[in-house]
Amino acid sequence: MTHRGRVAVVTGGQSGIGKAIAARLASAGARVSVLDLTGGAPHDSVPSYQVDVGDERAVDAAFDAVASREGRIDYLICCAAIFPASPFLELSAADWERTVRVNLTGSFLCCRAAGPHMIRQKKGVILNISSIAGEYGSTAMPHYAAANAGVLNFTRTLALAWAQHGIRVNALAPGPIVTEAYENVLRAGGGGEEAFQRVANAVAMRRWGKPEEVAFPALFLVSEAASYITGATLLVDGGPPPRH
Repeated sequence: MTHRGRVAVVTGGQSGIGKAIAARLASAGARVSVLDLTGGAPHDSVPSYQVDVGDERAVDAAFDAVASREGRIDYLICCAAIFPASPFLELSAADWERTVRVNLTGSFLCCRAAGPHMIRQKKGVILNISSIAGEYGSTAMPHYAAANAGVLNFTRTLALAWAQHGIRVNALAPGPIVTEAYENVLRAGGGGEEAFQRVANAVAMRRWGKPEEVAFPALFLVSEAASYITGATLLVDGGPPPRH
């Protein structure tokens, strides 16, 4: 499927799932800009803006810069996220607020910044990358689960509000995906290889996913092939474990 000439903004596009989506979109012909807390770009042809997605002014300025540079914004893919592991009774208010600010408020701020550009065009696509933790919860990361549950509800709400403007809004909820950030969570819990395999065994396919296995469904959902899909959440999780 081609995305030639489309202008895409990918947040959290320096690593993991965001990087894979940015790279695939660029390969499919889209003009991609990355917003990330770190500088640089996933590859040479992709301009990058150093932005904290929880910073309202920085987000608004970055989207104005992309629109000024490219003339329009067709796709927004919100991938920026943090997920420090912490049992509930050990979770500080500061970590709760920081996780909600990046994962949920960050998606809100980016959607709000992209919206006026898409409304003027009478067309646009937003894809929020959430997590199966938002569907099922997570005892290891209750703050992450709560924020992602908010992302899923926010996605459905925004889809209803903006359908009249020709804007589609959907979500992807990945399961365990091999990224440096997720591996850091396992290491922080002291699990190592045993924990890695335990997570794999809880998936029907008995393995972890790869970032590219989220990138391809993402490209489908922002494409014209998904033109009658909005307000939906697609789980990309290798299937639930068998029940005996």
